[in-house]
Amino acid sequence: MTGIIILVVLIVGIASIIILVGLVARTKAGMKQGFSFILLGMTTFVILEAIKVLKTFQIISSQAVPSIIIDIFSVASILLFFAGFWKLKTLIMGISDFGQVLVITSKANYEDTVASLVKRIGKVCYVTLDKPSKKIADILDTYLVGRSSIQFIDASESPCNVENCFSIKNTPDDIKIALERVLKEKNPSCIVVDDISALKNIEKFELPKFVQDVSLLVKANGSRGFFIGIIENISKETINDITMFVDKVMGDNR
Repeated sequence: MTGIIILVVLIVGIASIIILVGLVARTKAGMKQGFSFILLGMTTFVILEAIKVLKTFQIISSQAVPSIIIDIFSVASILLFFAGFWKLKTLIMGISDFGQVLVITSKANYEDTVASLVKRIGKVCYVTLDKPSKKIADILDTYLVGRSSIQFIDASESPCNVENCFSIKNTPDDIKIALERVLKEKNPSCIVVDDISALKNIEKFELPKFVQDVSLLVKANGSRGFFIGIIENISKETINDITMFVDKVMGDNR
């Protein structure tokens, strides 16, 4: 009976290897590495089970494989499984941080909100739809927030007068094209779109769809998205609609 159980475990192990090979071949780099460790661990485990089967059915003698080899393979399989699951856990935790956030602020708290937000999110692509990028830069300077890692996209229809900035038209398509370019080339950790109510060439009821499209674009490139809305300029209904497409809402309430 013990021999049959060991044989079944061996067959299950071989089937798991086949599945893991398929996962490694079809997943992206980060996840591929995690599954590769698990694949190596499973391969080591299957070798151990194969040795047990050979011994159980007396195909090889009990002394054919030294016990030190068995111990080494056992430790190696445990370490490889641990490394693989740890890598996948780290990756999943990282993905969970790619949340999209609607930041509601008032005109009175706007500057403080912008400064505190940028200060704590690191490498930023800042899309300004209303105020010129120079105005945003001045706010950050006033609050002593460093700007060396900020890429500005200025859709306020004002000239760029700061470093790391380029101007685009204030249209949904131009903004999405510019964002996709920056996400691919600069790989920012976060995107800030400010202020969403200042988006032009779009009907008010289409604003939530725009936020959804940008959220999907940002998330697909492994970044977080922060959409700033000034409460005096955006309706409660629009806020509720946008809430359906973001992971979190933070800031002021009506």
